[in-house]
Amino acid sequence: MASEDFESFLSRFEEANSAFVNGDPSLWLPLVSHSEQSSIFGGFGGQEVGWSEIGPRYEWAASQFHDTGHPVEFEYLDKYVGADTAYTVAIERCTVHHITQPAPVPHVLRATMIFRAENGHWKITHRHADPLNPKSAPPDAG
Repeated sequence: MASEDFESFLSRFEEANSAFVNGDPSLWLPLVSHSEQSSIFGGFGGQEVGWSEIGPRYEWAASQFHDTGHPVEFEYLDKYVGADTAYTVAIERCTVHHITQPAPVPHVLRATMIFRAENGHWKITHRHADPLNPKSAPPDAG
């Protein structure tokens, strides 16, 4: 069971997420579970399982952003908090400057986060984030 209030943790998570998309993973990494039973399906694609893969991947992902100073805005569609597990389903909106692009661009992700209580503290145990795209029908197979 986490001794830390989940809403307090979520405030720290939001601050860390904003720093992350501005190129700074230092607030984010301490919030991530160092367990080998953790995973990410990140916004840049791919999949990583376990801290030995996740830590380097998060550091790499943060290095793909220049600092714009823009915070992430969170629209929570669903939240659940249990004794030792919590999740959020959210739309994350911000402006980012990728290192490969000449100028900042809008960045909108749909993100599902799973959190677990570890040693009395909430930790990120899974993140699935990908671009929010408009609804579309499957292509005609005919």
